[in-house]
Amino acid sequence: MLTDFIGVLNIIGVIVFSVSGALKGLKYNLDILGIVFLGIITALGGGMMRDVLINVMPAALINERDLYFAIVFSIVTYFAGKKIQNYSMVIKIFDAAGLAVFTVIGAEKGLSVHLGMLGVIIMGTLTGVAGGIISDLLVNEIPFVLKEEVYALFCISGALFYWLFIGILKWNQNLVILGIILFIFIGRVLAVRFNWHLPKRNIS
Repeated sequence: MLTDFIGVLNIIGVIVFSVSGALKGLKYNLDILGIVFLGIITALGGGMMRDVLINVMPAALINERDLYFAIVFSIVTYFAGKKIQNYSMVIKIFDAAGLAVFTVIGAEKGLSVHLGMLGVIIMGTLTGVAGGIISDLLVNEIPFVLKEEVYALFCISGALFYWLFIGILKWNQNLVILGIILFIFIGRVLAVRFNWHLPKRNIS
């Protein structure tokens, strides 16, 4: 049951992150190949890095379904996204959805290979942010995780909650997963809306 639920969440995450990456390509006026490439990297990059770290073949290479989803929705975004006026805001909304879903998936992967608290947090955070970091670097942007809002803090908190409530307290898995997804998504959207930031040191 949990495996099926995680599978559905993974498809949702791939779709929203591929749209986010493709919109970033449109923002920088890339051609269709560049847009599809950014969509694939954003959607699958974090999960592939996570799988390599836990010493398994990346799931996207074993089952190419996710790759097909990323390609198709990147192409759809290429044609449909041209009507969007504010690319940055739409990217952040889709990014929030992908961040929420992939953090949970990464935390579950970490828990499934019996990692401890920090390992689960690292897997959840890496799955949520690594694809976006790579795509940001490819278009010469400073990654969100290094500059904007409290981006990674929601990943870290969500993965920690997953380890605590499912790994330790054994609460109902589906309810905990839905709660964490809502927490990360709503928190991220509110951070964008109200321009929340972690403290910075101002150097004059």
